[in-house]
Amino acid sequence: MKTILHCDINNFYASVEEKLNPFLENKPVIVCGNPENRSGIVLAKSKKAKECGVKTAETIQTAMKKCPNAILVSPSHSTYDFYSEKFFYICFQFSPLVESFGIDECWIDITHLVNKKRTAYMIAKELSSEIKKELGLNVSIGISFNKVFAKLGSDYKKPNGITEITKDNFKSLIYPLPIENLLNIGRSLKKALHKYNIFTIGDL
Repeated sequence: MKTILHCDINNFYASVEEKLNPFLENKPVIVCGNPENRSGIVLAKSKKAKECGVKTAETIQTAMKKCPNAILVSPSHSTYDFYSEKFFYICFQFSPLVESFGIDECWIDITHLVNKKRTAYMIAKELSSEIKKELGLNVSIGISFNKVFAKLGSDYKKPNGITEITKDNFKSLIYPLPIENLLNIGRSLKKALHKYNIFTIGDL
């Protein structure tokens, strides 16, 4: 049976900005296209901005209504690329079997590393600690026997969480979740599934 990790840097753009500028720590930060004109969309948001209801891809005007005291920051893509390269370098130190799923997340096959003395959870904990030490960033990690469930695991507990979804607990953990939590279920497919009374992953 496979053992797959899904590793996701929490609030990547905003977390990098907070790390580079201590003034932004624990503040409602929104990374967006044009802070001066308050135009464009939300590219990323910090934990504090998320707590206000700010969502990625919504307009700045909408976000500011939810979070009037938000601090708007211009994106620095070259800096994000730098941190992304370091992130993937660390992941490849754990296993050569790494599959990117964007600039800030990936799957890692660690099947060959797991044994009685070194469990999947221990490896995930080591990876999380190494990323925190080297980059100063938090990650959420999902552990499971396939990629879809590993992805669900990394989304299950944020920030900085590790969730293991096994053949013994997957029904209790993920069946109650909304159907849109499943990978590749967008708005259109969600609406179509709702017509058939499929509202949760368990329903499907």
